[in-house]
Formats: sequence, structure tokens, C-alpha cells
Amino acid sequence: MPPDATVSHHRGQVVLDAILDTTLTLIAERGYAFSIDEIAETAGVHKSTIYRRWSTKAALVGSAVERQASIEVPIPDTGAPVLDLTTLALLVAKSLRTRAGAQAIRSVVAAASEDPEIVDVARRFLGARYEAAVELVNRAISKGELRSDVDPVLVWQAMVNPLHLRAVLDQPADDATARRLVALVLDGARSQQAADEARPSGSGAEKMR
Repeated sequence: MPPDATVSHHRGQVVLDAILDTTLTLIAERGYAFSIDEIAETAGVHKSTIYRRWSTKAALVGSAVERQASIEVPIPDTGAPVLDLTTLALLVAKSLRTRAGAQAIRSVVAAASEDPEIVDVARRFLGARYEAAVELVNRAISKGELRSDVDPVLVWQAMVNPLHLRAVLDQPADDATARRLVALVLDGARSQQAADEARPSGSGAEKMR
């Protein structure tokens, strides 16, 4: 790649980062109540630069939130899927404790009636994130840690959707709550073998002997 092309690419990335960072800042400050003109002015770019990449405000918000999620909520892959699910739920909770994270969820709910496209953007974003989380559930099933008859999508939704609701209601998505949710869901989804292995020695039938 010629040097001038490298510089041009670098500048282009700087501009994109400025646009996305500005979008997240405005989400944190105002929810969905801002305009493309305000983003352009704050980021120091012409609004045509924004529209060349994102045809609508909803599409821009989706890209900003997706980039932030990839940074703040990376999908863990340690080879221990149950542990990875717990880690992922904790990362989601941590992200929702940020002003931008909480406001992004509230913005979708608030804007849904006025801008139906934001619902489609949220569906695509959550679908992609859910797909990765559900893969962890499927791995846990394959390893015999969770029952084969559980619905992988419902398992993840039961873990994470209450955290989203707490953010909408302005209630802290603290780590303790996230851990309790994960434990509650996993206790109901564990295979009998995994449940027996997780049970402390000397409990249950052994205590009756």
C-alpha cells in the first residue's frame, strides 16, 4: 500500500472514530434525542461524511453501540462454557452500569414508537450478540454440563434480559445480581451429572446415612 493511501486510511479511521465516539457521548447525555447535524458539528465533520457511511440516524446508532459492545463485552472463550457464560453476563452487567450502556437500552424503548428502524437495528445487534452467547450454551450442552432438552436461546435470555430491564428502570445491574441470575438459570438447566458434581459432599442423601 502506498504511503499516501496509508495516511488516507488512518485519517479515515480517525474520522469514523470521532463520529462514533460523539454518537455514544450524545446517547449518554440525551438518549435518542439528538440529530445528525449535532453529531457532525461536535465531531468536526460535514454531515455528508456521515450520510455517505450511514443513511439513517438509527444505522449510525447501531454501529456506535456495536463497536462499544465489541470493546466492553468481548465474547470469552476459555474452553469452560459455563464459566464463560458467567463472565459474559458480568461483562454485560458492567456495560449496562455505564451511562452510555444504560441510555442505549432506554433509547431503543423510548424511540421504538417514533422510529421503527431503531427496533430493526436493535434486533440485528442483539441477534448477533445472542448468537455468540447461545454458542456457549450449546457448548455446555455438548459437554454434558447442561441438559440436552433446554432451549439455548431461552437460557441466555433468562440470564441477560433481566439485566436489560433493570437498566431501563434505572436499577443497578450489579455483579451480585448478575451472578444470582446466572446461578438461578444454571441450577435449572444443569444435567443431573453436572448437578451431582456441583453438590457439596456430605449433602443430601449422604447426610441421611
